[in-house]
Amino acid sequence: MKKIFAAAAALLMLAGANAFAQISVGAGYLNSTLDSKYNGNKVSEGARGSMNGFYVGASYNLKFGEFGIAPGIYYSFLGGSDKAILNTDVKAVEQAINVPVNFNYGYNLNGVRLFAFAGPTVQFGLSSKSTTTNSGVSVVTNYYADNSNYSRFNLYLGGGLGADLMDQIQVTVGFDYGVLNLYKGSDSKASQHRYNLKLGVAYLF
Repeated sequence: MKKIFAAAAALLMLAGANAFAQISVGAGYLNSTLDSKYNGNKVSEGARGSMNGFYVGASYNLKFGEFGIAPGIYYSFLGGSDKAILNTDVKAVEQAINVPVNFNYGYNLNGVRLFAFAGPTVQFGLSSKSTTTNSGVSVVTNYYADNSNYSRFNLYLGGGLGADLMDQIQVTVGFDYGVLNLYKGSDSKASQHRYNLKLGVAYLF
């Protein structure tokens, strides 16, 4: 048993000696779709169905050669709009904190590191509201209210491709699919899943 612990400690020390940590701070464009279905049929979500926005945050990429593990924390903002009926405008806004843990593997080509990444992202919703305005009168709906059937917690699985330029600028494109059903009501025929397309740029320290 002592030999096993000694070997494990030696491997950890070797990994630590060969590891290289790099911090990245970045932002990007975010396109998000709320896919709602009832009994297998698609249901329109109006202003929340297709939303656009941005994300900003930082990650810490611990690299072992060309392999890396990059946990991070990001803030995201989404907005959408829709005309439900004549003279009625609906605007929706969602804000969230996202914690991704991405595994990446790259290849250096003439000073450019090309890499692929994949991993889970845990999301905690900060705010999800819509404002319906008709004839100057506005009504606000809070989807995270106690009586709501919309969950503020989500788990995404996703991946993408990226490039590190001159070891200073990073560009990425990625896709995340929400594996959790955001509908938390009692109707087993209803489901809501959100998926995101992301385009980003970051500065590497």
